[in-house]
Amino acid sequence: MYPIPHSKPYLDKKDIESVRQTILSKNIANNGKSQEFKNLLSKYLHKEYVELYSSGTTAFYEILLALEIKQDDEILIPAYICESVYKAVKKSKAKPVFYDNDENYPWITSYKQIEKKLSYNTKAILINHTFGIQYSIEEILKIKSIGKILIEDCAHFIPNKEKDRKISNIFDISFYSFNATKLLTTGEGGAIATNNKELFSKIIENKIDPGMPDLNCSLGISQIKKLPFFLEKREEIANIYLEKLETSMTKEIKKYESIYFRFPIIVKDQEKFLSSKRVCYRKGVDTLLHKKYEKSTELKNVENIFKKTISIPIYPSLTKKEIKIIIEETLRIYGS
Repeated sequence: MYPIPHSKPYLDKKDIESVRQTILSKNIANNGKSQEFKNLLSKYLHKEYVELYSSGTTAFYEILLALEIKQDDEILIPAYICESVYKAVKKSKAKPVFYDNDENYPWITSYKQIEKKLSYNTKAILINHTFGIQYSIEEILKIKSIGKILIEDCAHFIPNKEKDRKISNIFDISFYSFNATKLLTTGEGGAIATNNKELFSKIIENKIDPGMPDLNCSLGISQIKKLPFFLEKREEIANIYLEKLETSMTKEIKKYESIYFRFPIIVKDQEKFLSSKRVCYRKGVDTLLHKKYEKSTELKNVENIFKKTISIPIYPSLTKKEIKIIIEETLRIYGS
């Protein structure tokens, strides 16, 4: 039983049957299921144009290719993010420029922090919803007013409410990841979505990635129908954590609206949590990108929160018994 995994997909009989039917049809490449999944995504996201990719990273890379990157073009990216984002920017021949998170909302950024990094060479700005945290519409409109291409990283976030969809539609384009640990899974896969016809046409014209086969899409079709349930379960578990855990642990996450892709807490000693034999805890991110690739850059807010953040398991397939153990173990380590 132990340790309780940090992340695990929710798969049921309907998922298995959906994949089984595709296998029995022998149409496992790109056929009707791929188009069906695209249509469902378009309807759910309120985005007119959707295309599928083998991963979220590849989707982001091909967005960058469509921007016709030139030498010295800069892409602004957060330092507190998955390393694959940095690698995609480097692969596109653009220059990654790291920005800090906000001092008062330390897991996400702000217009003020992005403004500091703007230059004549800024080509696009990437914004990520760390841990599933949503931005205010006012903040995104301020960033949008800069006048650069605004790219939404939805690896941790799929909008579920009308207000969230309106915020998402402020962005020029969004990309998504559907690997095994994400909000919904297709095994591996990703997508882009936009209402910008001109940008979408450029992406499709130069598309290299083969997309997602029907075998993966059949799982995606089953999963997206359960997405509202997945998000309800995450919120339900988050509310239990907010009630049962120490206020000093949850003081930061309480500041945000979130769909709780992750549940980060504030701790004094990360190593005690990471060495637990009962629960798999993780840091917020594995490494700070500016510390790895640009050691001369100082971003004090992410450096501060990086040392304090531990992510605890929060996913729909957690049982009541597992949730109880997670709470007990978290309080025990914190108290020690």
